[in-house]
Amino acid sequence: MGKHDVRHFLDIYATRNEMQVKGITNPPEHIKKFTREFVEKLQTYSLDEEIVLNDSSFYDSKGNLIMNIPDA
Repeated sequence: MGKHDVRHFLDIYATRNEMQVKGITNPPEHIKKFTREFVEKLQTYSLDEEIVLNDSSFYDSKGNLIMNIPDA
């Protein structure tokens, strides 16, 4: 579907995680867990690494699965 770099998704999901931690947003626990773990995984990549979003899953530039987006 879409191609962006780690920086793009890290900015978005780190902000979401911070909002969840502060209680500004309160999604279900499985969404909080996904957000936290996704940020942790993204932090292990170079900020310029391409991330591919395809069929509700995130892949690195080599096609390796990073994480699946959970159902709401």
